[in-house]
Amino acid sequence: MSSDDIEILKRAIQREKLARKQAEKILEDKSRELYLITQELKDTNEKLEDQVGTKESELQGVFDNLLDAYVRMDIFGNVLEMNYAARNLFGYDITEEKLNVVKLIYKEDYKYAMVSFQELVTKGSFSNYQARVYTKDNGVRTVHINASLIFDKNKTPIGAQGIVTDITDELIQKQIFEEQKKQLSVIVENSSLGIALSQFGKILQTNKAFQNLLGYTQEELLQMEIKDISLKDEYEASASNMEKMNTGEIDDFSINRRYVKRNKSTFWAKTNVAAVRDPNGNIKYMVALVEDITEQLEVEKQRDQLVKNLEKTNQELKDYAHIVSHDLKSPLRSINALVNWIKEDHVDTLDKTGVRHFTMIENTLEKMETLINDILSYSSVSNKEGLQTKKIDLNILIGEIKNTVLIPENITISIKNKLPVINGDITRIQQLFQNLIGNAVIYNDKEIGKIEINYEDKKTYYLFKIKDNGIGIKKEHHEKIFKMFQSVGDNENSSGIGLAIVKKIIDLYEGDIWLESEFGMGTTFYFTLKK
Repeated sequence: MSSDDIEILKRAIQREKLARKQAEKILEDKSRELYLITQELKDTNEKLEDQVGTKESELQGVFDNLLDAYVRMDIFGNVLEMNYAARNLFGYDITEEKLNVVKLIYKEDYKYAMVSFQELVTKGSFSNYQARVYTKDNGVRTVHINASLIFDKNKTPIGAQGIVTDITDELIQKQIFEEQKKQLSVIVENSSLGIALSQFGKILQTNKAFQNLLGYTQEELLQMEIKDISLKDEYEASASNMEKMNTGEIDDFSINRRYVKRNKSTFWAKTNVAAVRDPNGNIKYMVALVEDITEQLEVEKQRDQLVKNLEKTNQELKDYAHIVSHDLKSPLRSINALVNWIKEDHVDTLDKTGVRHFTMIENTLEKMETLINDILSYSSVSNKEGLQTKKIDLNILIGEIKNTVLIPENITISIKNKLPVINGDITRIQQLFQNLIGNAVIYNDKEIGKIEINYEDKKTYYLFKIKDNGIGIKKEHHEKIFKMFQSVGDNENSSGIGLAIVKKIIDLYEGDIWLESEFGMGTTFYFTLKK
């Protein structure tokens, strides 16, 4: 080999080494670049995995906390996922048991379910599907479902998902509401009161009674306003109340007003108006209840006139009683004086029989005067006008009565409990107790007579008891004795008016009186006085 060949070979080897170094450098640079790219891809993948995990966790949280049930299944209907609401609704836990949606279909809705499933397959979704479903405990619920298919990257269906809303209770409430609405409609339509619904013065609805009151048909009234059936002045009076309702000052009001009928005649009616408001407090409608009170007002007018006439008559009777009593007392006193003069002038010539006859005349005159006084007392006990109300200690009052009424030595009057201090007119209260005590004294036939006075303190009234051991009163006379001139027995000291006065005084004080009695054993009078 020549030196030239050797030189050429050296240069070739040199070029080869240089080329290998360059190739190694390029390979080293590319390896470094590939490593960096690989590392970057690795970091990116880790971030993507974290984001996917986060999103999956977020989605799982959304599904689990949905108020409505969420169900996901494969293409064959096998349930793959259920949220808490779905597990609670259907009663199944797919982590412990398998479930196919066919098992949930209510047998009578099976055909409808298959039609809906076909719609899901062909269109990719369906909405407003409503049907009944079975739960695990064999309960039946009505549900509303919106569903859609799930596709893979090649657009091939691999399953389906749906949102299931339980509307069972909603339907029940709706049914109840409809039933109540029908019932209310029947009540309104058959009410004896006229009922009208209006909005901003325009009539929207009326019932049969309202139509009959006005003489218009429903169709005619729906073309009218409230002012069309009102007198102008009275409509304006109602308008002020309407304005208060519009401002929220009041929610209802009642007014007596007249309405104009179709034949142009009018009638008086009591009208109750109430506002129906929206959640913001604005008036949506006004409901009016109309009651014809024309006859009632006429009756009240007649009643007022009767009351006036009665008051006038009562006053005339009272005046008449006073006049008559005065006119009767005057001749009685004259007769009594004449009898006394005759006795005094002929005291030496009268025998025992004559004296006895004159004594009988005097006793009869005295009884007649007592009767007149009792009639006057009865006529004066009529109303609370003129009463002078003050505090009365009944213990002192009874003591004074004991000194007024002639009490025989064989009769004792005892107070069982200390009596209260009451408010009343001293004259009337004294008449009340004096007549009852006097009656007990007159009709006591026992050797040892007893009269007991007691009372009970009730919440709003006092209950008094006056008990005696006298002759008693038969049952058939218990009501009779409180009437004028209806005394029991033939006691000459009784006018037959005392208990009538008692009853009238107790009525004046809005109390009650009754008695318990056993004939021959005694009587207990009970009466109440309001505090």
